[in-house]
Amino acid sequence: MKILKDSFIYLFGELFAKALPFLLLPYLTRKLGVAGFGELSFYQTVFSLLVIFFGLSQDGALTRYYYFYGKRNVNNLMLTGYTYTATLTALGLLFAWFQQSLVLASVICASASQTILGTQLAWRQCQKRALAYTAIQTSNGVLTSVLTVLILELTTEMPIVMRFVGFLLGNLIVTVIAYWLARREQPKSHFTWRRMAYSASYILAFGTPLLLHHASGFVKGQLDRIIIYQSYSAEQLGIYSASLQVAMILSILLMSLNKATVPHFYHALKEGKLNANKVRKITLASLLAVPIPALITFMLPERLFTWFLGANYIGTHAYICLFLIGFGLTIPYYLLVNFLFYHGQNKLISLISLASAGIYLIALFITAKLGLIWIPFAMITGNFAILPILYYFVREPKQAT
Repeated sequence: MKILKDSFIYLFGELFAKALPFLLLPYLTRKLGVAGFGELSFYQTVFSLLVIFFGLSQDGALTRYYYFYGKRNVNNLMLTGYTYTATLTALGLLFAWFQQSLVLASVICASASQTILGTQLAWRQCQKRALAYTAIQTSNGVLTSVLTVLILELTTEMPIVMRFVGFLLGNLIVTVIAYWLARREQPKSHFTWRRMAYSASYILAFGTPLLLHHASGFVKGQLDRIIIYQSYSAEQLGIYSASLQVAMILSILLMSLNKATVPHFYHALKEGKLNANKVRKITLASLLAVPIPALITFMLPERLFTWFLGANYIGTHAYICLFLIGFGLTIPYYLLVNFLFYHGQNKLISLISLASAGIYLIALFITAKLGLIWIPFAMITGNFAILPILYYFVREPKQAT
């Protein structure tokens, strides 16, 4: 019963945290304008890339260490991770100073704060404190959103910088409070250079191989905006990015639904109620659901989207429909990949994901030359291309003799 309760709490926190950027979208699109929102989208992509390198999967390393080796050295592991993040942040700020880029400096600091907050969340998750985890997650989302609006209303200078300053301040406030509340609960440990070296070697050994996996996800989820920023105007990128943000509500819903149903999916596999053949049949049937969100959106008038985003965001309707097809393809993807995850085929999944990213990359460079409206087809191509490969490998594992 506690598992179901905790799952619901995590699901609520995830939905609420992911919904806040969507609710903030109409404000930002109007406040920044089309070109400003396009520029913000580019730096959000830089932010996502920096989080990968600053984080180096510290949250996952902490969780695994807690369950495999216990909690005696966890505090040293966290401090070592903070030291690693601080070192990269200092190097990044030095580069920003040479570039004389205040916006880059704000992005670097915001990325570092996101990494540290992620470690605090992982610490709660290790102890199965679902309420504390969700409280941190939701309060951080609310605070960063409120601070962003407050700062942008108080000043008209450098709005892109101010957006990341609001994000940074919100992260820091919540992280400091979370650390203060947990300081008595964390095990006492003596911080030595030897233990720091041991912790650093563990983090590097765990996180370095995952850089390729995260890089693959970054290519499929963020690289298009970098290419658009280099080849098209900021206004065009603004329309493209706003459309993507609206369509992502489907991705958020499907991701949350997947998290909620995975335990039941695994239980059905364990009990024999599901097998490879049934999963394949359900996957084929689910393809019928893929275009439904796009078809419903296609029948809606475009003035509905210009009312939501702003009068200058004309043309978002077509992009949203295309993105919805791309996100809709994650329905059969979740069915297939969860079967492989259940049977421990992690290495196979990583290789298939890498191949999918390569296909997406080729499609992206081709479509970018054809025109902006063609670029969403790169997402559709990459997401569709992975399905036949996964479908092929979904089969009952051979029994050991």
